[in-house]
Amino acid sequence: MKHNATEQEVLEILNDSGKSDSAKIETLESMRDGRRAEMRAATESPMVADDDVGDDLKIIDRALAKLQAGTVSIEDNGAATL
Repeated sequence: MKHNATEQEVLEILNDSGKSDSAKIETLESMRDGRRAEMRAATESPMVADDDVGDDLKIIDRALAKLQAGTVSIEDNGAATL
């Protein structure tokens, strides 16, 4: 998925008035976990190209910060794994 598509998906989540902030955070965290897994796979094998994954993560992290999610991953505080 190109990062433009991710940006559009994130905007749709943020602008969804039918979802609570906690539901939006849960959805964004799930997206973030998926992108991080994709990035790990790309560094471990040639099966996935990580062309825009870093950009996707930045978009998702900014959206989580906007919602004041305070999202913390084990990878954020540990040794570099990507």
